[in-house]
Amino acid sequence: MNSINMNTTFINIVRAVAEFLLLVALALLPVVSVYIDVVVIGNNVGELSVTEITQEVLILIAALITWYGAWKHPDRRGLLVLMAGFFSCMLIRELDGLLDYVWHGFWFWPAILMASASIGYVIIFCRNTVIEPLSNFVNTTPFFFILFGMVSLLVFSRTFGSGSLLWIDVMGEAYNATFKSALQEGLELYGYLFIAYGVFKWWIKDFDLSSFAIDKLNNGQQKHTTDGDLRH
Repeated sequence: MNSINMNTTFINIVRAVAEFLLLVALALLPVVSVYIDVVVIGNNVGELSVTEITQEVLILIAALITWYGAWKHPDRRGLLVLMAGFFSCMLIRELDGLLDYVWHGFWFWPAILMASASIGYVIIFCRNTVIEPLSNFVNTTPFFFILFGMVSLLVFSRTFGSGSLLWIDVMGEAYNATFKSALQEGLELYGYLFIAYGVFKWWIKDFDLSSFAIDKLNNGQQKHTTDGDLRH
């Protein structure tokens, strides 16, 4: 029994160290992507940039996972449909440059349609699976990762990355639009990373892969003990 507890403790420590290293790598990703855009490629972090495309991929992953969760978990479907619809609207907004080929500002209409469909579905079919699942979700680690990502994306990137609010006064004549775009898009990517990471952690927890690994280890340890007892 003590051996099993020690193995479980060791696994938890290894997981914590691995998560720390993963978060360090994720924190460096915005810097790397902006560097590739500005220095290597030489663009101004526009719609067809490494930074923007990475943002779109991350929010797409978050949307797909939550849509899958809504399908898989009827007891949480209302909450997950609202989350998935919200992430889908964010993706549509990020694709505004592509949707502008239809007409300028066209992104607004598919976003409104997605929001209306998600909210309408929840009201009609699963309104009773929102409040209690939300109450449970706000006490989990994935929620705080998502919350931090949302604050970084919707507040910090818009204020600290604002040229008119801050950087024009700070830099004076040295200010240029490329700097503002690189800073703001990098901060947005930072926020998207934490949103996607929080959703991914929810997915891992949902499938309970860590418990599966521990159970396998415990079963192996118990089998080893049983085999030893039989030999004696």
